[in-house]
Amino acid sequence: MKKLLLLTVALLFAVVFTTQAQDRSVSGTVTSIDDGSGIPGVNVILKGTTIGTVTDVEGRYRMSVPQDGGTLVFTFIGLATQEVEIGSRSVIDVQMSADVQQLSEVVVLGYSSQSKEKIISSVATVNAEAIENVVLPDVTQILQGQAPGVMVTSPSGQPGAFSDIRIRGTGSIDAGRGPLFVIDGVIVENGDFTQTTETNDVMSNINPNDIESISVLKDATATSLYGSRGSNGVILINTKSGKAGKTQITVRSQYGVVRRNDGEFDMMNSDQVVDYERDLLAAAGLSQAVIDANRPLSLKDTDTDWIDLAFDEGHNQKYEISAQGGNDKTTFFLSGEYFDQDGNLIESEFKRYSMRANIKHQATEKIDLALNFNPSYTEQLNATAGNRFSSPLLGAFVNTPFQSHIDPNTGELYRGDEPGFGIFTSDNFLYSVPRNPVINNNLRMLGNFTAGYNIFENLRIQTKVGLDFISIKESRFFDPTTGDGIAENGEVQRSYNENINYTTQTMLSGNKTINDVHNFDGIAVFEYQKNQFEEFFAAGIGLASGKLKTLQSTATPDGADGSKSEYSFLSYLGQLNYNYNNKYYFTSSIRRDGSSRFGINNRWANFWSVGGSWRISEEDFMSGIGVISSAKLRVSYGTSGNADIGNFQSQALFGFAGAYNGIPSSNATQIANPDLTWETTKVFNIGLDFGVFSDRITGSVEYYNRRAEDMLQEVPVSSTSGFETAIRNIGEMENKGVEVVISSQNLVGAVKWSTNFNIAFNNNKVLKLNDGEDIPNGRQIIREGLPIRSWEQRRWAGVNPADGTPLWFNEDGSTTGSYNAAPEIVFGNAEPDFTSGMTNTWEFKGISLSAFFYAAYGHEIFNSSRRFIESDGQRYGWNHLAVAADRWMQPGDIAERPQAILGGNNQANSSSDRYIEDGSYLRLRNVTLGYNLPSSILGNSGLTRVRVYIQGQNLWTLTDYSGFDPELDENGSEFFRYPQGRSYTFGIEIGL
Repeated sequence: MKKLLLLTVALLFAVVFTTQAQDRSVSGTVTSIDDGSGIPGVNVILKGTTIGTVTDVEGRYRMSVPQDGGTLVFTFIGLATQEVEIGSRSVIDVQMSADVQQLSEVVVLGYSSQSKEKIISSVATVNAEAIENVVLPDVTQILQGQAPGVMVTSPSGQPGAFSDIRIRGTGSIDAGRGPLFVIDGVIVENGDFTQTTETNDVMSNINPNDIESISVLKDATATSLYGSRGSNGVILINTKSGKAGKTQITVRSQYGVVRRNDGEFDMMNSDQVVDYERDLLAAAGLSQAVIDANRPLSLKDTDTDWIDLAFDEGHNQKYEISAQGGNDKTTFFLSGEYFDQDGNLIESEFKRYSMRANIKHQATEKIDLALNFNPSYTEQLNATAGNRFSSPLLGAFVNTPFQSHIDPNTGELYRGDEPGFGIFTSDNFLYSVPRNPVINNNLRMLGNFTAGYNIFENLRIQTKVGLDFISIKESRFFDPTTGDGIAENGEVQRSYNENINYTTQTMLSGNKTINDVHNFDGIAVFEYQKNQFEEFFAAGIGLASGKLKTLQSTATPDGADGSKSEYSFLSYLGQLNYNYNNKYYFTSSIRRDGSSRFGINNRWANFWSVGGSWRISEEDFMSGIGVISSAKLRVSYGTSGNADIGNFQSQALFGFAGAYNGIPSSNATQIANPDLTWETTKVFNIGLDFGVFSDRITGSVEYYNRRAEDMLQEVPVSSTSGFETAIRNIGEMENKGVEVVISSQNLVGAVKWSTNFNIAFNNNKVLKLNDGEDIPNGRQIIREGLPIRSWEQRRWAGVNPADGTPLWFNEDGSTTGSYNAAPEIVFGNAEPDFTSGMTNTWEFKGISLSAFFYAAYGHEIFNSSRRFIESDGQRYGWNHLAVAADRWMQPGDIAERPQAILGGNNQANSSSDRYIEDGSYLRLRNVTLGYNLPSSILGNSGLTRVRVYIQGQNLWTLTDYSGFDPELDENGSEFFRYPQGRSYTFGIEIGL
């Protein structure tokens, strides 16, 4: 027995020894091709076996392999897989690079991400490269021209101002028309939350350099997942996350100047104004003595350029540091930023302080955690709007140049109320604006925490909790020595707004493949959102000194107000995707939403979508067509909703803001509508994605039809109700159009040249209104069968050559000299026929040059500013456009402008299409020239990358529009608005 046992042990040792003798050890280091740092967590597998290991924190590995070698396979998410023959080597080092194809094909869709070939939805994606280092404070402005069908306009050049965004046209009349914003999977607030300051966009709190990608969802299969709020499109912002490996530190710095852009507004100088207004007085029949007394020639001795005084050279600067890295368990992205932009209008500025921490941790094999946290704080000094007497915008263009801004007797600035100051506003903005600051301070904290659990290999559950906290403090001050403050002996206004948005989301996701050809994946989501908003306002008047700027320093309270409101949404949604052999794809989704905003009878609604795609290029019959490298047909249809109205609109309300004889009182403020419910938008979309010449040229062509029904409108109600209007679900509107995207690699090799081009056509039409009745909309009309922004004005017929009086058209084409007798006629609209963007990029030996053009064509603008400074004599005492001198002077003159008469010429400058102009323009939006220092220069400095660049913004505009700037908000009307400036910036980016 003992001999048998010893023999068995000996045989076992022999087998083990023989096996060990047949194996050998292989080791090495896996590094990044970008910076040479070791990559931890790389899987190293002996091909065809289960033998393998994982690299350590330094990227090193060691493993046993057979004597006869084999092939090692190196894999890591986001990096290109490497296969290396072992041969006789014992040390195998590998460099891994990003899998460009894999990364470029992954598109974020909000609740999930999909590879590009699986996408059925209409999604436009803007990557980090197009966003980084652009000198604009608001990421929404950066979207302009980058995504087809997305129209972004900036109504004001004020840094940090709110921007209008319309996706595939205007989708509503009285409800919200802007898209839904989702950041890192959480619905967030957007817009202007101010009470008393001019304009502010809470999206300007986000540092654009923190963004990895932006996805714009446009069709039903994408937006219906957001159900009740997706009808105007969805903008998904995905922020950066870390990757395993050596910590990478990036330092960025920018500095530049901002210069004014006053468009085609060429104003008269003193010589011209004095001559022009002396003619006005003479034409009015006044004697020479009166003319000389009111407009003496000596006034020409002073020539003040008020435009130069109102506009200054602004500056922008930005300093930022970010770090990313981690290991196979934990990755992180951290950043901190300071941004400061002076406007080129005096007393306007925007500062931002922003931090971000994005952390992911693999707690166990099944449990993962993630935290995204983004606190930010902005300080905005607002320029005074052009409709205020103290506005430098108004004063720059209407203050007469023969009036000095300096009192010659004292050498000090005029206040404006002195007898020697002859400006009609009785205000010198150089004195009043610095003393009357308009300040907005905005604290925002965005954050979400996610916990995920992998139940099985193909089934996962995760919960996300999000918080969006916005706190806005506003301050307005009117110095008692200024025109806006003298009547009340000074005034102090303070307001505070607080908005808290909570979101919870639980999602179950899974996938399954059957027989290697039937592929299923799907999600089921429960989501709850609650929003609370609170505001108050207080004012006081009477100050002992302009240096006292607090409410407690005022002598008399001048009003206090406050309100509080909240709303909530409860949602259930599901999506199922199927594809056969990665060739035929089908998707369907349904979402059920409940909202506190709607009536008890219609508080819940269902939204759904279906879609499919066919990868034509995967078919056998396409194999012989070499020129076509890829082709995919997409079709989708579905519904989404619009709930962007005020809270409690469905309920009968009483207000308790009044008082009677010192006793609180109440009154009915709103009638009930228990049937009030969502607007519903139905969207059909068909698109063809293509690639030719081995994808050297890629693109897509899409057609869409977007129809809004049950629109939320303020409509007239019976006077017996005690009210004039109430909100109802009445009306229909349609947007349909075509979008084209083309990207090309024109040159490859040592010299690279690529082009990205997009163009989007949209046709808007109002289909149905309440009882077919028109809705007056200022100078526009909302009418069935017309675009929503149609102009309705009297038609200008020119000047009567016999007597220099104005003429207007009648409906039959004849003319009349009576403004009041002329009918209002529809003429054009404020929405462009198409918008387009094109970027060309050239690269050669570390040098890169890019030029981005943006165009909008086929819309009309009402230039209300012209009415006041080209007024045919009505605005005597103002400055005038230089072209106003070119006018009718004597019988027989064929003139563009009527005779200038003191007090005006027969209402010639009243509202008419005389002031409606073609708003089409082509703009060189951005030019960037950069240089990456070669590694041979960096040497052993420890720097992995150094890039220097110069950049120009809004450098050139081609337009026939005579105003400040053809880029306006959707109403298409300009009145002394803050124009966007031209900026020139130098920047440097350093990698450590």
